[in-house]
Amino acid sequence: MLIKVVAVQSEVGQPLTLEEKIYIFKQRPDFVCFPEYAMITPEEPDFHRAALKTHQHLDYFTRLSTDLSTCLVAGSVVEPDGDRLYNTSYLINRGNLLGRYRKMHPVEGELNQGISAGEKIAVFNIEGTIVGLMICGDVFYPARYEALAAHGADVIFIPTTSPYRADDTPGQKRRRDEQYFISGARSAGAYVTKVSSVGQLFGRPLQGRSSIAAPWGLLTQTEFEAEQQKRILSVTLDIDEVREFRRKRQRKAAVSVSSERSAG
Repeated sequence: MLIKVVAVQSEVGQPLTLEEKIYIFKQRPDFVCFPEYAMITPEEPDFHRAALKTHQHLDYFTRLSTDLSTCLVAGSVVEPDGDRLYNTSYLINRGNLLGRYRKMHPVEGELNQGISAGEKIAVFNIEGTIVGLMICGDVFYPARYEALAAHGADVIFIPTTSPYRADDTPGQKRRRDEQYFISGARSAGAYVTKVSSVGQLFGRPLQGRSSIAAPWGLLTQTEFEAEQQKRILSVTLDIDEVREFRRKRQRKAAVSVSSERSAG
């Protein structure tokens, strides 16, 4: 089974242009993923003010999933719930809301500004493809990948924001990609789609670090010199191939355990 995945490295707070919509639609994607906090405009001073536009942002993503005729990972929105705020990603399939995932590991800046931690992983069966969701700082916790692997995730979507680092070297970037995303794909036995944004979030400049990885390595990535530019990454993923990867690994692990017991 083949699926087409599109990662939209968009500018924070900016809706897609007509040209971008047409380009994505022509890809005939099965899944389209946006970045973390994708629709927060530069004018918003904080998460509390952004939460006033949650319904507006979700309406936009719902219409977009219909326009693009796809299953859309709606980046993330600031979701109010009682007296709490959550960093929440919604999964919307051609206008139908399928579910949501609340970021389980908000970073320090989010916690200081009122974002609460979610409590549950999110796994969905979308027309035979098992989809898992994470958000940005969740990748610092290997247990999140392990939990999705236990549920047989084929593809893990990770909306992110990456702060701009003026002194960042290509080597440092590659090491972080390996540590938090490529190794995550390997440990989960799943494809990992990381989607970042460009522009500014609450006055903080960002850099687009979008990529799509398989357990056996990087498939595509925004070029280092284009990390301040909008990009649309598109890859066809073979779900049978990643499942066979997991089966082979499981057989190898079983043989290893059997050999150890025999030796004992």
